[in-house]
Amino acid sequence: MGKERRMTILQVNKFWFMKGGAERYALELSAWLVSQGHEVVPFAMEHPENLPSPYASAFPPFLRTDRVGFGPGGFRTFSNMMWNARARRGLRSLVRETRPDIAHVHNIYTQLSPSVLDALADEGVPTVMTVHDHHLVSPAYDRWAEGCGPAVEKMGVIRATRSKFHKGSYAASFAQAFVFSLHKRLRLYEVGIRAYLCPSRYIERELRGAGFPSERLRYLPFGIDPDLVRPRADHDGYVLAVGRLVPQKGMAMVIRVARMLPEIRFKIVGSGPDEPRLHALGHGLGNVEFLGRRTGEDLDRLYQGAAALMMPSRFHETFGLTALEAMRAGKPVAASAVGALPELVQDRVTGYLVSPLDVHGWAEAVLRLVYDDAMRRKMGREGRLLAETTFHIRRHRQKLMETYEHVRTKNRPA
Repeated sequence: MGKERRMTILQVNKFWFMKGGAERYALELSAWLVSQGHEVVPFAMEHPENLPSPYASAFPPFLRTDRVGFGPGGFRTFSNMMWNARARRGLRSLVRETRPDIAHVHNIYTQLSPSVLDALADEGVPTVMTVHDHHLVSPAYDRWAEGCGPAVEKMGVIRATRSKFHKGSYAASFAQAFVFSLHKRLRLYEVGIRAYLCPSRYIERELRGAGFPSERLRYLPFGIDPDLVRPRADHDGYVLAVGRLVPQKGMAMVIRVARMLPEIRFKIVGSGPDEPRLHALGHGLGNVEFLGRRTGEDLDRLYQGAAALMMPSRFHETFGLTALEAMRAGKPVAASAVGALPELVQDRVTGYLVSPLDVHGWAEAVLRLVYDDAMRRKMGREGRLLAETTFHIRRHRQKLMETYEHVRTKNRPA
């Protein structure tokens, strides 16, 4: 597939180290592309944790946005959020040096800004963009489920600022809301993009509803390699929850359910700013264990030993890779019925869908998954089958390469 026509592919993301989901996807994809004989050219901000790259000299300086405030430093950050001229110059120089066949853009918001899209369009590089979060349709990266948080996407700049939705700061919230409003009004995130790669029908609908051209929206769900993990029909007697410890992931619901079901053990994997609050909520509970951050084979073994995965997200997931990882291990999933999760977790087939705020619904789902052996095994088999077919990584990569080829050979849009 990839070896038949060698390409030079520019991968653009604000970080070039394993930081979050977008970085994991971009780095794993890049490693696979190289294994297929393609050349990958990364472009990101300078950062001490970046992976080594011969192209790092073209990277713009690291832009800190966690301390947006007033004064000269704050103004420079704010202006770069709107339009990062150094990022544009660096990318333009890199394009002229490497002459890529295609550019694949990931998360560029805030730090790199849409200036990099302008550089790609100016140099005539066909460009696709994977939609990893909600920032094309909302000033916030995450969109709260109904009743779980403020609907920032429906607010103007002033109301959004007053809500302190971003980092709990008036200044940061104003900067984020104002810049989003400006970019949206000028349609800067439509410059040169030939295809928006949507990992779910949910986010595809969100973009269409926000006015993005339907003909440029491509449904391309993420995939997983089922051969890397052997499924287990048995279990070691615990319910697993995996995710960053932030309010959006709803881990407090895991603790509430654990308090209601003291006979069932719960293991929580992850780290993040909500960790102290969650530890306080779980204080005194002998059936809750915090395991910190786990990756690789260690995490795979935890999936294999679980009776089920609990995924009580309080925001609209744009995909839900954690659910797919559990399904690969042959485990059913109890997930919030929001965002893209119903596209992975089929209610009463591969698990249960529950309202994110329904504590009794969560407790009932956990009880059924733990104590009904026949149903749990059947759901686990159905989930594994989806991992082996619909969401196989081979299928994702094939469709991605077809998209690369299509946009590369398509006439340049006016």
